[in-house]
Amino acid sequence: MTNASDYLTHVKALIVLSSQVLHWTIVREEAQGDRGLLRYRLTLKDGSLLELFEFFLVTQAGVQITKYRFHWQRSDGQLRKRWDNAPHHPEIATYPYHVHDGEEENVLPNESMNVEKVLAIITTETGA
Repeated sequence: MTNASDYLTHVKALIVLSSQVLHWTIVREEAQGDRGLLRYRLTLKDGSLLELFEFFLVTQAGVQITKYRFHWQRSDGQLRKRWDNAPHHPEIATYPYHVHDGEEENVLPNESMNVEKVLAIITTETGA
């Protein structure tokens, strides 16, 4: 990828090709040279909702996700998981990377995430 527009095109292709995505909308996206952001809302086949948010930078070394939040909730609004890198859990070994699993208070260590990893996890966990 050479710029932010290329990365947005790549992410949209991942969404369109995902077997789990029923419908998706662009809430906001920006591409300004090598920097950009995306915010998309996805409805998944099982009725759950996934909101994707990233600030990113495209460099010669690849895409760097500088800030992210991937919020996955059941159709009734109950949290399934939220992956983010907000710096509010310094007690976590993988700080600032963490996941809220099942409820806000259940904060676990996690690796740095991106859209591709999140979609792969959802595909595995929903069994399709």
